[in-house]
Amino acid sequence: MRKPLSIFLVLSTLLSAFACETLPMPEDPEKQHEQNENTGSPSDNQSNGDETPNYKDATSKTLVVYYSYTGNCKDIVSSVTGLLEADVMEIKPAVDGQDYAANNYKLGADLINAINAKPGEAASYPGIKTIDRNAADYDTVIIVTPLWHSHMAAFMQAYLFKYGSQMAEKNVGLIVSSHSSGISSVVADAKRLLSNATFMGDALWINQSNRSKQDELVKNWLIGLNLIENTMPSHIKISVSGKALPINIENNDAAKALVAALREAPITYEANDYGGFEKVGPLGRTLPTSDTQITTQAGDVILYSGNQIVLFYGSNTWSYTRLGKIEYGSLDELKSFLKAGQGEIYVTISL
Repeated sequence: MRKPLSIFLVLSTLLSAFACETLPMPEDPEKQHEQNENTGSPSDNQSNGDETPNYKDATSKTLVVYYSYTGNCKDIVSSVTGLLEADVMEIKPAVDGQDYAANNYKLGADLINAINAKPGEAASYPGIKTIDRNAADYDTVIIVTPLWHSHMAAFMQAYLFKYGSQMAEKNVGLIVSSHSSGISSVVADAKRLLSNATFMGDALWINQSNRSKQDELVKNWLIGLNLIENTMPSHIKISVSGKALPINIENNDAAKALVAALREAPITYEANDYGGFEKVGPLGRTLPTSDTQITTQAGDVILYSGNQIVLFYGSNTWSYTRLGKIEYGSLDELKSFLKAGQGEIYVTISL
């Protein structure tokens, strides 16, 4: 790492480093951590959660357990519980009010190093406050944790070390938040601490590059684990030249395949006038067809030949698969939106 050129640059670096939970530590050139959320050495903690917990009754089949300092993991939990009925339990350090960015993040590194040196000893783990949920009461447990120095955050490790036996033979899902570092060591930590649990699918990785799509990523992950249904939306969106209109989507195999593709990313393609009644262009992929003889109307969104989308501003009779219908005002407004008769346009379809 290059030496700082001025005190100003040093201060700028330190301020940016603890602005959010996922930014890398200044002294780590490989950015192999989310942030050290320091609380001092394990011996500094006032409680190790040895009191007998007074558990709340479970109200759901799923428990979401999380640790979060700056709020990123807490925000992920909100994405989960917005889609899935679940009880929530936050893991908290035994000592309140610690400055986790102090001493250039050294104390957080000490916590991880202590665990790595003797992972089988209780004294290696920092203290946490007494928990109020018993994971044994649930069918499924979802763990949401930040990454520290390439590993699972020390306080989440402390919880799993002490209470992981409650998850024996339970279904467990893992969501990890980091800046850009890979999460393989966090997954390894989880499997070490929960050796008798059944992990569902791959861990979900939320990082700086995909955090803006967090809600959709969480939704698709939950669908993939069969924790929520893969329901069809009633509408998707079509955009041309910065203007957007809704499409009332059909409930057929072609529309379902299109929605599945849009869950990965919006689709943009080039469309051109044809026949004085439509804009047509290649979708860039093939969708399942169920062609029938259709007399189209203005606003119809049609799949042609399995791999082209036709946007009608007039009428035609042919064998097509219907995808949906653009919701528009007047016919003149629709023609203006599609730039009817004016040649090439770029169309974006999205959820």
